[in-house]
Amino acid sequence: MESIQDVLATAGAIPAAKFGSSTDSFEIETDGSTMRNGDATMWDDVTGSLVARRLESTVGRLNYNYTENSITMQDDGNPDSTADNLIFNFQKPHGAKVASTFNLHIHWEQVEDGAVEFTLQYRIQNNGSAKETTWSEVVVDSSVGNKFTYVSGTLNQITELIELDWSSSSISATVQFRLARTDDIGLDDIEATFIDGHVEFDNIGSRQEYIK
Repeated sequence: MESIQDVLATAGAIPAAKFGSSTDSFEIETDGSTMRNGDATMWDDVTGSLVARRLESTVGRLNYNYTENSITMQDDGNPDSTADNLIFNFQKPHGAKVASTFNLHIHWEQVEDGAVEFTLQYRIQNNGSAKETTWSEVVVDSSVGNKFTYVSGTLNQITELIELDWSSSSISATVQFRLARTDDIGLDDIEATFIDGHVEFDNIGSRQEYIK
């Protein structure tokens, strides 16, 4: 006679094998898929390239720096202007934890002490839903968001732009961003090298193609 444990496992009500505690665990489920819970989840980068629509323009605040493989950002930009903003999109990975945040960062070269200001606009496009046409906006003071303390020379700096709550979004939802440098106190140009987001994963993918 099958045990209650076997019956429940066959029905998919409980994992076939579970390692760890009741809250922090790694599970192997009856269909062979895996799930991580609590402190057993993992973080990784989701990366995207920087794209600017209008460059090498006397009216814009951005220029490609081909020598340094970066984008030069001048001050006093406008996030609503296609001449001034960087645009980039990310998708929610299949392995991302549903109830989690998307922590977005900019990598740039800091050459002097002083607070650079970034203005970030974003909107989430959920698949199967009406298009979101309104941009939300946050203003970031780099002296608050910087991960490293500047001393001298050229520092590879990382600044956190936002911890975006995307728990209401399903896998493959698209997050659209546009970013401008908006301080106007006369600091030097900066070189932006990369944009990335940190994402919490609770498994290596999704059980179904469009459903977590």
